[in-house]
Amino acid sequence: MLKHIAVRLQKVHHAEIGFSLKNAKLVNAALEKRDPALKNLLEGLNRNGLEYVVDGCDLYWFQIEDERPLSFYASLNEVECVFDSSWFETEKEKIRHLSGVRYFDASAGLADQFVIKDQQRAIDYDISLVAAA
Repeated sequence: MLKHIAVRLQKVHHAEIGFSLKNAKLVNAALEKRDPALKNLLEGLNRNGLEYVVDGCDLYWFQIEDERPLSFYASLNEVECVFDSSWFETEKEKIRHLSGVRYFDASAGLADQFVIKDQQRAIDYDISLVAAA
C-alpha cells in the first residue's frame, strides 16, 4: 500500500535508514514542494496547531510503500501524519475543478480529519546503531 507520511527528523537522510529498517520502500520525498494540494493540506495542519519544528526536528513528507497498516505508523512518536495515497488522490479528484481560494480552502480543509499530536513532545528516535554499522 502506498502511503503519504509526515515524519519529524533531525536530518532528512535519516528517513532512508528508518524506512529500510521497517522494510518500507521509500518511493518519493519532498512531496509538498510539487503537490499544491499537499502543500495546502500542510498549511491546514499548521493552522490547526502543527509546528514546523518540534524538539529540533523538522517535518519531512514522503511517500512509502509497504504492507503495514496506517495505525502502525500513526503510533510512532516521530510520525505526525500518515494516510493512504489512494485516499488522497481520490480527495484531490473531488476538488480538481476548483480554483484559487476555493481550491485552497478545500485542500487545506482536509487537515481537519487529522489529530495534531502534542507539539511539545520529545522526538525520540535512534538510528545511531545503524549509522555506526
